[in-house]
Parts: sequence; structure tokens; C-alpha cells
Amino acid sequence: MEFHNLDDLRVLLAIAETGGLTAAGKRCGLSTAAVSAALKRLEKSIGVLLFERTTRSVRPTTEGEVMIDHARRALELVSEGQALVRVGTHGLTGTIRITVAAALAREMLAWWLAEFAKSNPGISIDLQVSDAQLDLVREGIDMALRNGPLADSSHTARLLAPAQRVACASPAYLAERGTPVSPCELAQHECLVYHVRGHRLDTWHFKADGAPMDVRVRGRLSCNDASIAQQWAVEGRGIVYQAELGLTAALACGALVRLFPGYQGEPAPLYVVLPSRRYVPARVTEVIDRLAALFEEKLAAVRTGA
Repeated sequence: MEFHNLDDLRVLLAIAETGGLTAAGKRCGLSTAAVSAALKRLEKSIGVLLFERTTRSVRPTTEGEVMIDHARRALELVSEGQALVRVGTHGLTGTIRITVAAALAREMLAWWLAEFAKSNPGISIDLQVSDAQLDLVREGIDMALRNGPLADSSHTARLLAPAQRVACASPAYLAERGTPVSPCELAQHECLVYHVRGHRLDTWHFKADGAPMDVRVRGRLSCNDASIAQQWAVEGRGIVYQAELGLTAALACGALVRLFPGYQGEPAPLYVVLPSRRYVPARVTEVIDRLAALFEEKLAAVRTGA
């Protein structure tokens, strides 16, 4: 397989991202005929069809998806090398595209990533806040932070924090309604239910001395955003059951009180998920390593009450 030049790879990405030859040509400053010729050169050199063309759409084939991902990585590697040559071998460079759920983004990631960019002038951050699981390859995402267990996929994953879900409420709520001492008492309380990836989280799982306990809960307030459910809990509107990493600030300052210390909540380990590829830029590896240390510190603090 032989490429004529890197511009053909740029054309390939432009077609994938704009969804058409004419739109790709406008982005690259080329005629539609030139874009078509570049695509044909690539397909001939590889020996497979990269896009299915109709009069109305241009869609990547399975082989095209793979090639698009690797072309993106190749161009980013070249860009990173050029940046290193310009600024020297010290310092991180390039854009980091991250997707993370809203609660964790607002709790600590938004501030932390901004500070990381501030201390690394060569770095740009593109943060995609979404509770949905975005397609990492199609969206050009470098890394996703997701709570497990993870579904089987072709992506690679690394455990960042062995967290769990915890039940908690505000001091005001507990003063008004009383403090439950066992999860089985939740039936008498207002519980804040939210949806996780389309699943209504209204059965809360606990363990005591290894014995499982499943409690069906209910409440008058429900939503599809964990950060809103947490806000309601802080306002004294009910009991919330969420991954502890998203609750660290509220627990640390006393806005929320952790319930049932003798029980373990449902495991909610946090993973970093990467698109399936061999090359991981140094900037991404650095962020992953620093986040692992950050989450370890935050979990230790909230669990010891520090």
C-alpha cells in the first residue's frame, strides 16, 4: 500500500466529517473532482472500498471506518511531531478530546482540565459533556471516562478508580425526616430517581457482610441528569444514590451526609476508555496518569472524612 501524500488522508477525513465530496472540497479548498480523485487513489492503493456512494449520501464502509480512525491518528502524530520541533522536546502539545458524564464534569473535571491546560500552554482541551456513550471513533474522541461495568467492545479500557454508589442526603432533609439506619427503611423516604443510559435507576443495591440487599425506591422527583438529582439532594428534597466520585465535594463540605456506613453500595468503577489503536499520544497518557492520582486522592479523602 502506497500513499501519494498526506493531503489524501486529509481529504479522507474531510469526507468522513462533512458527509460529502463537495463539502469536503470546500473544506480543503479543492474541487469536487479533485476530492473524488484523491479518494479513488486511496481506494486503489488499499484495494478496498472506503465509502459507499449514492446520489444523496456518502457513508464509510466498515473498512473505511478503520482507515478513517488510523488516518486521524497518523495526522495527529505528524502534527504533534511538528509542534515538538517548533517548541522543543519539553512540554505537551496538541488537542485532547474528552467525553465525560455531566455530574463528574461539573464536580471536578471542568476545573481540573482548565488548570491542566493553563499549566501546559501547548495543550488545548475539547470537553464533550454527555451522559450518552458517544462513538469515540466517529466523534474523534481521544478518551472517555465511563462508569462500569463496561459492555464488550473493541475499545481498550483502564481502571481509574474502584468507586461505588453511595446513598446520601442533606442535613436539612435528615433533620426533617429522620436518618434511616438500614437501606430497608428507604421505602419510607423520598428518593431521587434518575435515568442512566435510558435505564430507570429505581432499584438500589447494597451488601452487608457479603449478603446482597436490593431495595426498590420511589419518589416524586426523577430526571435523566445525575447532577440535577444531586442538586435536589443538596436542597433537601430527598435521598440520592450515586457514584461517590461525583459526590466528593458535597460530602467533603457537609452539604450531603453519607448514609449506611455498614453497607457497601453497588460497584461503580470509573474507567478511561480509548479508541482501539496502538498509538496513544503522550498528552493523553499524561492526563490519564494524573487523573488516576487525582481520583485516588479524592476517594481517600471522602472515605476518611478528611
